Amino acid sequence: MVQLSNFLFAFLFLLHGSSVWGFFQHCDNSQCKNPELLRELEQLDYMPTTEEQLNTLCPQVEEFLQCNSDALERCTGKSLIELAASDNKTVSAIGHVVRSIRSIVNDICDSNSEFHERYLNGIQCFKDLSVDPAPTMKCYQEGHAVYATYANSMALLGEKEDDLKKVSESRCMITAYTLACFASELHDNCGEEARNIFVDVLKLFMPLKLNECSETNIQDLRSKFIDFLELEDDQRSIYSSVFDTRKRRK
Repeated sequence: MVQLSNFLFAFLFLLHGSSVWGFFQHCDNSQCKNPELLRELEQLDYMPTTEEQLNTLCPQVEEFLQCNSDALERCTGKSLIELAASDNKTVSAIGHVVRSIRSIVNDICDSNSEFHERYLNGIQCFKDLSVDPAPTMKCYQEGHAVYATYANSMALLGEKEDDLKKVSESRCMITAYTLACFASELHDNCGEEARNIFVDVLKLFMPLKLNECSETNIQDLRSKFIDFLELEDDQRSIYSSVFDTRKRRK
């Protein structure tokens, strides 16, 4: 199931490790470990909500990220930009994730940035909603049911795919629906600004492209799938904003 329990979900790739980070397990980043920082972030569910908390945590987080970036570049002999541009999907994913984490953390920690103010205005409501498993579970279950109906309707129209492509498409579209449904819940409970922040972060991390979505899947999301949902205009706009994987403009 898609995890929405923290705002900077990709940050956990570095703090806890992941299959992607495991690709670089031979890299020595032991000098970067900061268990005290991890404990402080865990206590806040990885979502600082006040200026005071950001002032305390940001210098440590930025130092931690810089250290890990430097260690990764030394180990691979490539810059983060080169890693992100790699033809190897795993290498590209870790380069992209690390760059995205640093970008969003820099925006949040820069007290003069517009995103810093937007974050503080919306994060408490987002946190309250995201730590409650009910909205995410509802969206995930809806996504399963909606995709099953969609796949059946496509099959009736003669659009059949092999089993491997079907599995990939189902993962992609259920993930996309869950994220879009959560964005809609966020809009209803926390307002448009909180929803916009969430969508901006999604565009930066591009979870659909990192979650087995092919270009064909993404094109179908923006056309056949969203048409199939038959949403009202306001809802369609929210779902389209999530299905559109193009990065936010700075």
